[in-house]
Amino acid sequence: MSSIFLKDEALNKSPAIVGFEIARYLKKSGRPRVSIFDVVDQFKRETWFSSNSFLYGLTFLYSVGLIDFDEPYLICRDAN
Repeated sequence: MSSIFLKDEALNKSPAIVGFEIARYLKKSGRPRVSIFDVVDQFKRETWFSSNSFLYGLTFLYSVGLIDFDEPYLICRDAN
């Protein structure tokens, strides 16, 4: 069975770190809804960016309850 956490993976590409970068961008935007296309455009030049790392970062944020989806938007959930 494959795992999304790999011991040989670069730390800056791990789902928790990528999720943190995405969450920081969403918080800095100040909007409750942000287009996923805007988020991808923001990060596509980063060294860690790949479709897999981005998807795993979003999956991490969704699994811990920080974001929700309303196609094509990411919805920031209130995390006191």
